[in-house]
Amino acid sequence: MDRSSLARVKLFIDHYELNLMRKAILLAVILALVSIVALVLLMLNGSSGKGTDHHGGIDLMLSYDNFSLIGGWGPSLSYPIAEIYTPHSSLFVSTFLWNIKSAKGIVNMTFHSSYLNVSVKLSHVVKIQDDINVDGYPTLMYGKEGWFPFYASTMTLPQLKLPLKLSSLPTFYSKVDFRVYQVNGTIDDFSYDIWLSQNPNVTYLHYPCIEIMVWMYHEENISNPYFIKEGNITVQAIINGSETNVAFTVYVLPHTGSSNGWVGVYYVSSKDLEGDVSLPLSYFIITSFTFIDKVFPSLSPSQYYLDAMQLGMEFNDKNGYVNLGYILYYWYLYCY
Repeated sequence: MDRSSLARVKLFIDHYELNLMRKAILLAVILALVSIVALVLLMLNGSSGKGTDHHGGIDLMLSYDNFSLIGGWGPSLSYPIAEIYTPHSSLFVSTFLWNIKSAKGIVNMTFHSSYLNVSVKLSHVVKIQDDINVDGYPTLMYGKEGWFPFYASTMTLPQLKLPLKLSSLPTFYSKVDFRVYQVNGTIDDFSYDIWLSQNPNVTYLHYPCIEIMVWMYHEENISNPYFIKEGNITVQAIINGSETNVAFTVYVLPHTGSSNGWVGVYYVSSKDLEGDVSLPLSYFIITSFTFIDKVFPSLSPSQYYLDAMQLGMEFNDKNGYVNLGYILYYWYLYCY
């Protein structure tokens, strides 16, 4: 090849490399601009009030985060944890497969543009405790849990900064929009799981810690003789835009898991609630002591902190198989 041909080849190569460099720079600039725009939009949403509605509620799930959290059986797969950051606060996410000894398949918790899609597809499930009709509780958590599996705190709202003494607890409602689906297995409940302690730095749960569950949707019924049926309450709720009275049956479990286990209070809805559901959570928390008093009269609200609130779905397999899930479109808090 003569010199002129080599020069033309070199010129072609140089031109090609220059074009590649320009395209790489342009791509980097575009990606940087996309990131900046997303960040600016997120900041503007927080400062302009987007993520709040006309009643002053704050969306705990207002985020541009996108991820899939994959859980399954194994030391690191049963309890994977992610965190959703918003302009106001944050939430922990975990598959929380606390009662599975072994299984095949996965639990996929996909968060995309402010909503959460949870898919549970498992087979050959073997439980750790076979007499408990729960495999796991794929969940969101707001607040502080110094115990397993989170061992940490989320960012919390100034209006509801947890842990918080119950003596300082504001009146607050929680509104969620959720749908459940089921092909196989049992949706034990779609519920709130609320935790109280006398010491906000507690690192393991025991008496006199308190767990309050509010079952909105449920296929499981409480029949265990250790649960004491203590009464009923009726609360004013907003279901899919309509004000309505909803009745709950109240059970107290004096000790969970052992003779020194934490106290459980269970509110079980008389009808399945699904869709847009707004409930007075502060009322459930304070009213719990009316029922706890029948078993432990020495316990009072003034002794306790509200540590954390979880939201999720307890599920159970059928003959080792389960295929079900839920979609959560938002979670608002209204503090007054």
